[in-house]
Amino acid sequence: MKALVFSLANELHSRVYYSKLYDSFKRFFRSIEGFEIIDEPQYKVPKIPRNKYDLAFIVILTGGTSRLAEQAAKMLNTPVVLIAHNKHNSLASALSARERIKKLGIKVLLVLANDEHTLATKLTPIVKGISTAISLSRIRVLEINSEGLLSSRARFFMEVTGTKVDAVSYKEVLERAMNAPDKELREISDFVALHIDTSGVDREYLDKALRIYYALRSLALEKGYNAVSIDCFPFLVEYGITPCLAVAMLNNDGIPAACEDDFYSLIMLFISLNFTGKPGWIANPSGVTDEGYLRFAHCTIAPSLGKNCYLVSHFETGKPYAVTCRLSGERYVFGRITTDYTGLVLYRGRKVDSGLLEPGYCRTQLILDTGSLNADEFIEKAVGNHHVFMEWTSDIMEAFKALAWWMNWYLEIRN
Repeated sequence: MKALVFSLANELHSRVYYSKLYDSFKRFFRSIEGFEIIDEPQYKVPKIPRNKYDLAFIVILTGGTSRLAEQAAKMLNTPVVLIAHNKHNSLASALSARERIKKLGIKVLLVLANDEHTLATKLTPIVKGISTAISLSRIRVLEINSEGLLSSRARFFMEVTGTKVDAVSYKEVLERAMNAPDKELREISDFVALHIDTSGVDREYLDKALRIYYALRSLALEKGYNAVSIDCFPFLVEYGITPCLAVAMLNNDGIPAACEDDFYSLIMLFISLNFTGKPGWIANPSGVTDEGYLRFAHCTIAPSLGKNCYLVSHFETGKPYAVTCRLSGERYVFGRITTDYTGLVLYRGRKVDSGLLEPGYCRTQLILDTGSLNADEFIEKAVGNHHVFMEWTSDIMEAFKALAWWMNWYLEIRN
């Protein structure tokens, strides 16, 4: 993200009142890569190029600056975050500036902070949310399906996000898999064994699963793809081997990978990596326990999200190989994008139990206490199947709010 930071002041106010505050704010902004800072407070609109920046942060140091802020926003033609403090009519001017900027049709947020610590606490999740949204529109996605042509799902995804998607066929993936160099396969096998217990499995089938992982990983790395979506069930039916291990390990590598060609989940996987530094986990709502807890399950968990990970047969088909782990986190945020890409629905939950708990479900299972949200209410209002789980952080909801603001999504938090 490329951002401009500058401050506005009125010459009627003595500089001694606000210079130290702005100096402290600049320390925070200098810690963020890609931020360009105008050091001196501005008493008129600075000469700033139009459409050069993704975002502008305007620090309102004194009253009497709302017109200047409006003029600066119009000149920049970019979304604006206004920063106000309690003294010198800063907040009053910022409130006026916000309304003026809104009338220009420019996106604007207002943050109140009286010291560097408060500024960092409030702006860090905002920066995280906005930078993630901007990055989302700039990633390249590899879609893998039977024909090697872009699906209607991929085209819709590109239309609403601006993201670039290319497609390759199963045949191309399999050709690359079968031609994997022995040395690289051994390295991949050793690498996977560091994260997942591969003892006691059929080595011939494991070799096939590792080759798929090699093929997808090498395609992504060689051709600069940031994310992968695979239409996995037709692949499994046609070739008798599941890509679950490959999907799990790609996510573990920091390459968001969605099974069942689910672009909605792919977005959430990308968000999880950017918000938490860890992969997300795609899971199916899979019923309700006798105690009234929701059960979620799936076969593609990234091992960095769990412990005691090992390989088992894929649930629906019995084919090799699915991944099962006990989840290591305790609190989670989970949710999904609405099917028209206009909204984001989120929930919160606390782990009750996890792992391969029962045989009649996908191989990693999570029993979840959703607090005031009962299971029947979740089922009644859920906007789809796959939900993506990410580990709770203290500022994650604020980051989601900023991302939704940037994307023009409505945000609904249901518990």
